[in-house]
This record gives sequence, C-alpha cells and structure tokens, in this order.
Amino acid sequence: MERTGDTVKKILIVDDEQSFLLSLKDGLGKHKDKIQVLTAENGREAVDILRSLAVDLLVTDLKLPEMNGFELLAWVSRHQPQLPVIVMSAFGTPEIEARLAKMDTLQFLEKPLDLDMLEEGIFNGLNAGGKSFIRGITLATFLQLMKAEKKNCTLKVIADGRPAYLYIRRGELIDAEVGESSGMEAALEIVSWNDAEIEMDGICRRQDDVIKMPMEHLLIEAFKRKDEAAELESSYLADVNGSSSDLNSQDSTALRNENSSSERLTEILTKLAPVLEFAVFDENSFLENKNSGKCSLEGIDPGVFEHLIAPVGGEMNFGPYNSVVFNTANRNRYLLFHSQGQRILTKLKPGTQAQLVIKEVKRYVNR
Repeated sequence: MERTGDTVKKILIVDDEQSFLLSLKDGLGKHKDKIQVLTAENGREAVDILRSLAVDLLVTDLKLPEMNGFELLAWVSRHQPQLPVIVMSAFGTPEIEARLAKMDTLQFLEKPLDLDMLEEGIFNGLNAGGKSFIRGITLATFLQLMKAEKKNCTLKVIADGRPAYLYIRRGELIDAEVGESSGMEAALEIVSWNDAEIEMDGICRRQDDVIKMPMEHLLIEAFKRKDEAAELESSYLADVNGSSSDLNSQDSTALRNENSSSERLTEILTKLAPVLEFAVFDENSFLENKNSGKCSLEGIDPGVFEHLIAPVGGEMNFGPYNSVVFNTANRNRYLLFHSQGQRILTKLKPGTQAQLVIKEVKRYVNR
C-alpha cells in the first residue's frame, strides 16, 4: 500500500471504551493540521481500517473484544511489519525493559493515560522513520506482554522461512519446538531470532511444562546467547553471505506460498453454503484461520483424531487417510480432510455429502 505525500498523518487508536476514544480524539484535535485521528473499538475493526487506509501509526490497548490486542499485533507483524506501534499497557521487569529500551521497537504507555505523554509518543513514533516495528527483535517484547497479561496461546514464529512454535500457559513459556529441537534449547534459539513474524493461536496446544523457567529469566538467557552468537558470527559472515541469501530467498518464497494457500482456503470455505463452521490448521495443529464470528472448532486438536485413525488404517491396510466424516449424538456432522499441506476441520449442514465439499475445495484450489 503506497502512502500519499500528504503532511497530515493518519493515527489509528484502538480501545473498547468509546468515551475514552472520544476524549483522546478531542484532546488531539489541536494537532489536526499534523495528524488525523481514526478510532476502532476492537481488533477486527482495526484490521479492516488497516487494510483499506494507509495508516502511519497504531495506538492500541491489549484488552479488546472480538480480536484482542495480541492478535492485532500478530496481524501487524505479518502484514504491516514497518508500522510504528504504541501499546497502552503496563510492562514487565525493569531489567528486560531497560534492554528493550535500547532498541527501536514498541513504545509502552501505562494506563490511565496521560495525554501529554501520548502526544509525545505519537510524534516520536512518526519521526522514527518507520524504525519502530513488530517483526524481529520484538518477539521478546511480545512474550513480555504475554507474561504481564497471563495469556494462554500458541505462537507460530517464522524467520528466514523456518517455522517454530512457542506454547504459553498463563503467561509462562512451557514448551517450544523448532525442527527436531524442543523444550529449553528450542526456546532459547527461537527467542533470539531476528526479523521474526508472529502468528497467534489463542489456545495453548501443549499440556506439560517442560521448560520450568520464568519468562523473564529465559529472555535474559536468550539475550546473553544472542550477544555471544553475534560476536562469533561477525568473524565469518562475509564468507557465507552469498549462499545464505539464496537459501533465504527460497525459504521466503515457500513461506509466501504457504500463507497464500491458507488464505485461499479460508476464502473458499467461507463461500461454501454447506459449511457452517471451519478451522484451518497447519501440520502441527496450529490454528491458521477460521470462520468469522464464533467457531466451536478452534479449540479442537485435529491431531487427536489422526492418532485414533492411524492405527485402524494400518491394521486394515487402508494406508494414510484422505478424509474422515463423523456424526455426533446431537446430529452434527463433521468433516476432517487435508488440502495444500493443511488440515481442515468443518461442521457441515445435516445431509451434506462430504465428498462434494472436498471436490469443490480442490476445484477452487487448483484453479
């Protein structure tokens, strides 16, 4: 999205209290020759605005209805990573805060909000030349926010085309996974990644706490390792620059294809009348997309069904399954199938022929 040469900058403020939004808009009205204030009362409304307008700075609370502030930040990480962001929230430990203060990253303003401080933060963000961004170094920031808000979630973190997973329960990191590595070693590696994109699934999809280290201690240890690795890397970086850039380019292309595939599936499933609800998962059961509004399927782990189905298929020499249809006692009908490397779980209208749904999905995907 290209920005115009206008001197007036667009500021989007997101908060669920309409009276608070109006007071901020009135208070910032004296700067109308420099900034235009837009408002949204939830994350979903904010995304709609960000999709349609060239916004120059985002100010958001974390506690939002429909799509919370964490999900909004994750969306910005993926789609508009250079957008300056101010978060209205309390922050974590002084040691982590001091470390992150040295970086061009998110600004934090504590509520109740001081208007003069907000004005200063807005103009600082606008004058940063796009240096404030969520991608990369702000993964640690994001985790600190999770800690402060005691969130449950799974984060899919992607850097240089490599996907990884962080499992968070009540604000603490309980497990991590990247390639063949898991647990503490995986967590320390992932947290130290630069230029990482963040996707968020609002459910923690692991049960056991295998890390057993407070979030702030883990982040400090990751920072130490990152500093040590940077010293070693500087000695041979020039020798590997050419080959690694080629690999990164290939990985990024594959990642863009994966993301577009998930979005295309979402568009298709939304249009299919027999599909009442749907959830699209990756191969690690990470929720990538779902139907708008309430979705009863998002909390289900499709891997559980596969663990039940696989032994039966092997015993009867069926081989890997392509699709599974099952009905519940209350006559709900569900379909689980694979497409484009993703697991799709759908709730169908009674009497729907599941194979017709699969056929339609494949027809649109293969266009």
